[in-house]
Formats: sequence, structure tokens, C-alpha cells
Amino acid sequence: MIYHYSHAPIRKEIESAGFIGLEGCRLEYFIEAGLHLNQPRSSELSYQWRSSKKEYKARGRYVWFTEQPFSYAIGNPDVAKTRYAFESADIRAYSWPVLMDMASGDKKRFSAMKAASELGMNSGDDPFKWWVTFEEVSLEKCQSIDEIGAFPAMHGS
Repeated sequence: MIYHYSHAPIRKEIESAGFIGLEGCRLEYFIEAGLHLNQPRSSELSYQWRSSKKEYKARGRYVWFTEQPFSYAIGNPDVAKTRYAFESADIRAYSWPVLMDMASGDKKRFSAMKAASELGMNSGDDPFKWWVTFEEVSLEKCQSIDEIGAFPAMHGS
């Protein structure tokens, strides 16, 4: 079983859409629809989207999963999380270490993927237990959905 974690406040949005979108899909929609215009943070949001697109181009854009019962690398640790459980074979998920191995011949991609792994490790996650899909994931394939609250603080932090 592998798990996708998201912030609990967006659970209704995910469930009404019927799928878990690729990383950054909410920001992408917001920018593409022009909803950021005339907002106090419009230039900050535009910059964030441009930066995200550069990162995705370098390392790929995914829906992220882990075998772990937590994921400190996703957003604010103080916000309650929702856990979506899937069987990796049901959603065509690929092991992150296998993808990194496949990318080892592409220095730029491998470097960007390694940076993501290091960020995760620095947050307390184990990239050797990560999985990704290359496309949105239908909730029809979801085995269970659980509200799990905020993750407890990392040991030693």
C-alpha cells in the first residue's frame, strides 16, 4: 500500500474533482484562469508558478506517494492531513529510486531529482519509499481515505 498525503482543508476539493492532480495543479489552474490578477499577492503567485514550471521541466511533474505513515516534505506540518491509500499496481505508480536510476544518464534531470530527494531527507522522509505517477490519479482506485491530523514533530528536531 502506498499513500498520498494532502492538506485536510482541500479534501472536499479533491473529492469533488474525483482525482488527485499533478503537483501544482491548483496553482496552475488559478494562474491559467487569471484568478490571481488584481490579488494582493498576484506577482508572488506568478513568480511561484514560473519557478514551479522550471522545476517540473528539470525533474518531472508527478503525483507523489510514500510507503511511510507520514510525509514531512508536504507543505505545512502543522496543518491536518488527509491520507489516500492506493495499491501501486492499480495506479501505475513507479518507485522513485527506480526513476532516479533511469535518469542517471541525464545530468540535469538527475541533479533536480537528487535535490528533491535531499529536501525530503532533510524534512525527515525516506525517498527510498517514495512512489510517483505521471498523471492524475482517480479516486475510484483509492482503497481508503483517512483524516490523520498534523504529523508529530520529527525526532531530534
